[in-house]
Amino acid sequence: MKRESFKDFKRICRGNKSIEMKKEKSWWHALPRFISIYITWILVKTTISANLITIFSIIIGLTGLLLIGLSKSLLIIIGFTFLYIYFILDEVDGEVARYKKSTSVQGVFYDEVGHLLIHTGLFFTFGYSIYRITSVNLFLILGILAAFSILGIRIIRQIPLIASSKGSVKIIIKDEKNDVENKPSKKSFTKILFYIFKNITTAFCTTIIITTTYFVSYLLYSIYDNSQILKLTMVSYTIFMFIVFLYFIIARSRTIEKDVIKSYKMMNE
Repeated sequence: MKRESFKDFKRICRGNKSIEMKKEKSWWHALPRFISIYITWILVKTTISANLITIFSIIIGLTGLLLIGLSKSLLIIIGFTFLYIYFILDEVDGEVARYKKSTSVQGVFYDEVGHLLIHTGLFFTFGYSIYRITSVNLFLILGILAAFSILGIRIIRQIPLIASSKGSVKIIIKDEKNDVENKPSKKSFTKILFYIFKNITTAFCTTIIITTTYFVSYLLYSIYDNSQILKLTMVSYTIFMFIVFLYFIIARSRTIEKDVIKSYKMMNE
């Protein structure tokens, strides 16, 4: 049987995800996805399942966090390398599942558990590592606060989906209202600026950008032997994440009904 071209292979592995990411302009996923497809190309020829890749990636990610937490120069470098491997494998498992048509609820469960552990563990680990380097208790607190903020953002994002599945939630969709809401709005300079700001903010809330920012900070710390770089990064990022968390609460509270209706319609299509 003739094997599909690499272009068709990518299309099968990515499915609708490529279209969604193009709409969202998720440029921060470009490098992991560029590498992941070649690993997927090899793994689909084996009996290795997508769930096994997910579990292995979680182990790799947690090992990376542990090594960074030990605060030894070489171990920190290896730890960050492991985190980048995790980000790549986090793409690979989905690609393998889509190609082999083995997507499952169990797979989603493992994937979300991995995100929960790694994403929330990042800031706590960085805070603990900086605490070990500086012996300043403040960075332990900042690590916990930043971890709480990113966890809070994840939960708030899921609220419309959770609310739309509740039996007690009665949703009335008026066609006239939807027709108005679905009309395309004209783009203004202000809206373009807001879109750019939102895109950059979203990028710096993603784990791969967070990891890269701290990786650069650790490299600068190693080169110049100046812990002020790490301190500034930790303080700045904690404040940033907390502000974004508060913004998510306010923004979601203003659009929650529309978001729940959207989630409800997606679930019932």
